[in-house]
Amino acid sequence: MDKRLFASLVVVLNLLLLMNSVFAQTQSLDTFSTLEEEIILLERNEISNIGSNRYTKPEKGQVFVINRMDLDNYEKILEDDYIEVYYWDKNASIRVLNKVNGYIWGGLPSEKPSDMNVTWSGIGNSLVSIDYYDQAGIERKTSIAANNVKREYVVNGNTIFFSVNFTQLGISFDFSVELNDGSLIFRLDSDSIQETGKYMLGSVYFVPFFGSVRADEIDGYIFIPDGPGALIRFDKPFKYLSNFEKRVYGKDFAIDHLFEVNDLKVSRPNDFATEEKSVLMPIFGVVHGPKQNGLFARITSGEEYAAIVATPAGVLTNYNWVSAKFIYRQKYLQPTTKSGAGVQIVQPTRNHFDPEIRYYFLSGDDADYVGMAKAYRNMLYEEGVLARQERIDGQIPLKIGILGSDIEKGFIFNSLKVITSLEQAKEIVIRLNSEGISNLAVVMKGWQKGGLNGSKVSKFAFEEKLGEKDEFLEFSDFVNQSGGRFYFYENPVAVNQFQIDLRKEGGHSLSQDLIKIQRDNDYIWIKDTYLVKVNLVAEYLENKAELYDSNGMKNMAVDVVGFKLYAENQRGDVVTRDQARVMLEKTAQNIANNLENLALYTPNQYFWRYSSEIFHLPMVNSQYIYETDTVPFIQIVLKGSIDYYAPYSNMGFYSPTDILRLIEYGAYPSFILTALTNDELKYTAISDSYYSTFFEDWFDVIVSTYFTINEALSKVEGKQIIDRKVLKEGIVKVDYEGDVSIIVNYTNYDYYFEKNVVPTLGYLIIS
Repeated sequence: MDKRLFASLVVVLNLLLLMNSVFAQTQSLDTFSTLEEEIILLERNEISNIGSNRYTKPEKGQVFVINRMDLDNYEKILEDDYIEVYYWDKNASIRVLNKVNGYIWGGLPSEKPSDMNVTWSGIGNSLVSIDYYDQAGIERKTSIAANNVKREYVVNGNTIFFSVNFTQLGISFDFSVELNDGSLIFRLDSDSIQETGKYMLGSVYFVPFFGSVRADEIDGYIFIPDGPGALIRFDKPFKYLSNFEKRVYGKDFAIDHLFEVNDLKVSRPNDFATEEKSVLMPIFGVVHGPKQNGLFARITSGEEYAAIVATPAGVLTNYNWVSAKFIYRQKYLQPTTKSGAGVQIVQPTRNHFDPEIRYYFLSGDDADYVGMAKAYRNMLYEEGVLARQERIDGQIPLKIGILGSDIEKGFIFNSLKVITSLEQAKEIVIRLNSEGISNLAVVMKGWQKGGLNGSKVSKFAFEEKLGEKDEFLEFSDFVNQSGGRFYFYENPVAVNQFQIDLRKEGGHSLSQDLIKIQRDNDYIWIKDTYLVKVNLVAEYLENKAELYDSNGMKNMAVDVVGFKLYAENQRGDVVTRDQARVMLEKTAQNIANNLENLALYTPNQYFWRYSSEIFHLPMVNSQYIYETDTVPFIQIVLKGSIDYYAPYSNMGFYSPTDILRLIEYGAYPSFILTALTNDELKYTAISDSYYSTFFEDWFDVIVSTYFTINEALSKVEGKQIIDRKVLKEGIVKVDYEGDVSIIVNYTNYDYYFEKNVVPTLGYLIIS
């Protein structure tokens, strides 16, 4: 179908979102018979997805969850005003009584369930379990409940101190459990770890089955921070191929990608797969009966070496369980030939960090993913990570990315192609201003000498074919005076062979190879992406921030740094993952202090305090088959504190239901644009990444989409989300401070709420 015609059809769909009533404002995308059948097909396809895991399912009718645990054989050893902690030394297990509602939390309901072997029974009940490697590099599991483990403990005030010795393995360490204001804190002293035998410690888990549920015995779910947030509802055992296991703050590309399988097992190139979502927050949770009993866990130390592990019933056991995995060692590929072939070996040197995780016990209205998000938000406020700093302009912002220039492949030599000149970029802003859209976050990509994929990452220079420095600053002032912000784009992390000296600037993996991300697609020009040494990333950003300041450049938009945290393992120049985080945080702090605005793309939680705006916040989970729901956990945490934007709408996020999702999630729209058609870009390096960017094709869609979203979200600027409820499948109500609610209707029928109509594919604002 012709792109212009399709854009026009979407515009018509979006323009139907302009209806008002006396009591409430509503907007709708009604089905209409005069347009082509493709519109009706588009609507039907979208509506048919509302039962998928891209959406949130309604909760079942209130079913009271009774205690499955008892305190027989357990001795009370800790207590405060909120909880009581009981311990049974026979299987080294604890149970926790929530004094607010009398609910008991623990691991397995019995010492030895009939459907579990001895090893998994020990893991399911015990305080601590480990993964270890034998002499052949085979990974195995055990727990401190095993027969060959010596353990001692002593209670001192509100803390229990344990010493454990896996005598047959030659592995020993000390850990503690502290009761603090109604929460339990688990810590391990890494200096106490001893390895005196032939076995090596791999990973450590604290109470891995805490809050576990057999099959679908009760109503509830596991919450995991996959994308914006995902639920795994308790269900009957199913033979899934794998469980959920993701590193907090994303893969460590200095080791992880060298041994993890990355194959779709299909005939098309793997390159066409959407990149999986990253874990941006070091948290997870369990709910036993929504609005009844909840368990919220937060990793507070060692998260750089942690992974979230969530296992639905049917993977190894019949239990649903979730835990944090603290990684001391893992396997990596040790090359044995110049061609890259090699063997998997165990990381010889143990990671050095002190893991700490805190468990919080929720009850009543706080016992669901919304309550967890609000609790986490309050913690971040208390710690100064978040503040009430969302812009309140009376008109929502719109992010416009502009591709300025890039390299173009030639027969003999490559050249630079101007894609959007400064005059053309200014015309885009003027056109949008003329429609009443002034609150723009404009990001110029490819402003540096050499273009987006040809500029040297260590250099600072303007691309003269686009304009001189004064012309860029003049354009920046024009955007600011029009009511927006102009950002200069930086990506100092993920580059190609034209942008760095691979020998001096390329990052190194544990196998001493360059960190390289390969794209399995023979039809694209630049297939390999290299990661810059992390210490140089920090150095280059610091230097550029100083040059920004001295050259009158006010705002910087930094890509990739926010969501790729990796070590540098070159011999003699090692930077560990936790050191890399500290280094990059300090850099972000300095930039935020010296410039007016620092915007980050998909940043990990530790960067939020330095972000003026957040770009490309995830809007859907990874959609693994065991994930049953997508929930806007991260949006509930951030709304009211900082402006955040969805991924580019013209890169596939512009359907009527996608627009409604932005409204429901409180996210602002963004587009990536060019003055040239995509056919004119076919020989540039960006042609395989941006496939529909021509401004004229998207102008009407941008305007209609913006005003549709602005009509709703301008009413809740600066307001926190205080509740969210799925009224029925496809109908979601989001409550804000100040008695403002937005009800979104993803279905093909009108929904009536308190005598008001929420139209099909539309929404209702109640104030």
